[in-house]
Amino acid sequence: MKMLNKLNKKQDGFTLLELLVVVGIIAIIGGAMISSFAGNEQKAARGVATQSIAGIENAIRIFSVEQQRLPNNLESLVCAPYSLTGDVASAAWENDASDTATTVDPDNETGYISGTTAGNTAATTTAYKFGGESNVSGIGGGMGKKLADKFVGTQLTAAEATALNDAGVTSLRYAIAEACDTDAGTTATVTANGVSAVAFGTSTEGLNGIDIPNQAFADPRPDGTTDFKLRGVGFEGLVAAGAPVLLWAEGDGGYNNNKVGAADGDRLIGLGIGQDTDLVGTSTEAAFSKAPFYGQVGKDKYSHYIGLFNITDTSNIQLQAVIDARGDFLDEEIAEFQGQKT
Repeated sequence: MKMLNKLNKKQDGFTLLELLVVVGIIAIIGGAMISSFAGNEQKAARGVATQSIAGIENAIRIFSVEQQRLPNNLESLVCAPYSLTGDVASAAWENDASDTATTVDPDNETGYISGTTAGNTAATTTAYKFGGESNVSGIGGGMGKKLADKFVGTQLTAAEATALNDAGVTSLRYAIAEACDTDAGTTATVTANGVSAVAFGTSTEGLNGIDIPNQAFADPRPDGTTDFKLRGVGFEGLVAAGAPVLLWAEGDGGYNNNKVGAADGDRLIGLGIGQDTDLVGTSTEAAFSKAPFYGQVGKDKYSHYIGLFNITDTSNIQLQAVIDARGDFLDEEIAEFQGQKT
């Protein structure tokens, strides 16, 4: 009986002190794990971006060789009037409502400055950058400022437009300019994709109101009534002389061009790799089944990868480089991943 009583006492369970000790040990181990992994999310994202940039660049080059043309229907990263569908060439760049659209950029490159859209009133012939107001999530929407500042607005020359057409680029995706207008006093109504009253104004102010920023260049999607879902606010525009596009800012002494392997004075235009391009799809020709995206930007920011196409030699338009949604190129991402560049 004495032995049985001793056994019963041993099976009574853990004491409070023993439980506290175990919980304390678990907390210490958990804290150590959190400390070990803290900050590695960004490093992991940079590692993925490094592989993505290299893979996308190779895929575009292989696509171009196999198909004997460049990908079509890429994203222009430009907001243009929906009324100019098929005639986007008549859109001119503007800084703000009082600008005359003739301000030459600081680097003396061909084209116009396009600042942020803040304060702009969407005009029927005005083109804007797709965002660029801020890097902070929830402010501005569209492209982050870091990316947008790497570009200036320009227009294609007749020779460039013809060369792009010959290379297979006959159309680009544009965002509806009225949706890019952030002037609180502006309202606009356009007819798009079968919806006769797509309204932009105080209830859907600016690009940060778009539910899915990466689908901004897609056609507006009706919600089954007379309204639409604030997701796709884009349309397809023809590539013609005067069409507004974004030009990679060459920088002082050609610095920005040189770092992506281009020469001083080369004209590089940035085109986003979105879901509507024939580089993405289910056909055997498509390089991707889904548009690749970069994850280290704000929730309201555009995060597709962007191809820089060198259009200087109109007889031989080539992909120059691929950059991520922050404007970083391959070597830059590798240096950040390895801690060589902060």
